[in-house]
Amino acid sequence: MGLGASTTPLPLSITSRLAPELYDHVLDEFHASKSMLSACSLVCKAWLPMSRNHLFFSVNLRPNFVRFLRESPHAIATVTPYIRNVGLGGGWMREQRDEFNDIILFMITLEHVRKIHMETFSWTYLASPATTALLGGHGKVFQTLTVLDLKFIQFPSFAVLRTLASQFHGLRELIFDNVTWDAVEDDSQPDASQPERPAPFLSRFQTLRIVASPNEPIISWLTSAVSEDGTALVAPIRSLNLPEILPHEAPLIGKFLSSLASSLENLELGFLAHNYDAPALRDAVGKIDLSPHTRLRTIRIHQLTLYQFPSTPPTPTSPSTVPDVSPYVWLVPFLARIGSSELSEITFNMWLGGETQLDLIDWNALVRVLANPLFIRLDVVHFHVRGIEKDTDDEVGGWIFHRLRDWEGAQECLQVSFE
Repeated sequence: MGLGASTTPLPLSITSRLAPELYDHVLDEFHASKSMLSACSLVCKAWLPMSRNHLFFSVNLRPNFVRFLRESPHAIATVTPYIRNVGLGGGWMREQRDEFNDIILFMITLEHVRKIHMETFSWTYLASPATTALLGGHGKVFQTLTVLDLKFIQFPSFAVLRTLASQFHGLRELIFDNVTWDAVEDDSQPDASQPERPAPFLSRFQTLRIVASPNEPIISWLTSAVSEDGTALVAPIRSLNLPEILPHEAPLIGKFLSSLASSLENLELGFLAHNYDAPALRDAVGKIDLSPHTRLRTIRIHQLTLYQFPSTPPTPTSPSTVPDVSPYVWLVPFLARIGSSELSEITFNMWLGGETQLDLIDWNALVRVLANPLFIRLDVVHFHVRGIEKDTDDEVGGWIFHRLRDWEGAQECLQVSFE
């Protein structure tokens, strides 16, 4: 049939007998097209619920949209039940405080929200009714939320942040991205005279991501909880993402990881080691032992900045050279301590400027680690490369493959991507 040929709709005697799941499957295919879903919602009553489910699954609460919902009882009844993900996007200005507070008070009344993404605002924008509701858990959203995603937010103290997060009883995932607080003193430790109550979500908590935010207070808070009988409460975290660990934080991270031995499946770590003494960093990272984590499936290593700015510019007679002790001397021994037969993927996020910089990694030792008989399920070793000139992209894969050529899985399992 040609593209210009007319089509005849199927008769009602046939369409009325089709299983509703078939229509749902068709509408699922349009989940990313607002215009298509809007058109589908007008076809018939049977298509309306699924169309609305996709149309309003994720919404960004802005003043005009909230005003529309508040002023229309029909919209409240037919739109809000489908809202699952809420965004409070960035760009809030101090003069918009009244609107922002109104949106906060509206958001906490929503009954079915599972995820909140809050971005780019200061806690000082909030008036008393909003802060009281947020820190007191006054609203339906505190019972339903499972994911709290905070980005570019400034709190007056870590205690306020901790109290806010603790109001969400069913929380399973916490994301801190460029989250800061003003208090200089360390308020991450509870007052001995008034012991901090464990976060109610701790027994369900599964995913933690901390990016460009202080690790230590957050980790200390999550590891200091004890039950009424004095035993430590351990969150069953399955995915942990800490891409920016300072060397002095390594012992705390190691202790935290040791408490997750029975649950951890996906791990992302990176060490901010620029201008740090390489042997000292090796010793610090050596305190992190992955051998007890027998369920570990994936591991990603961040901050492998092989492109090193020399302390003095190279000259034709004195070119830049690889340092006597590589700043990544810790890398292969760290991977060698993995003790999981479930491991299926290892990823390296690296900055690279030229081939010789790859020699900062001990490739012979890495081959021996990859050949460990324990790693029977390892089928992806991925190098994600940034910083390289575009005209050398094709060469980089060859550079890496050449260094891993003695590993039997190199041909089949090696992946190289670029950004």
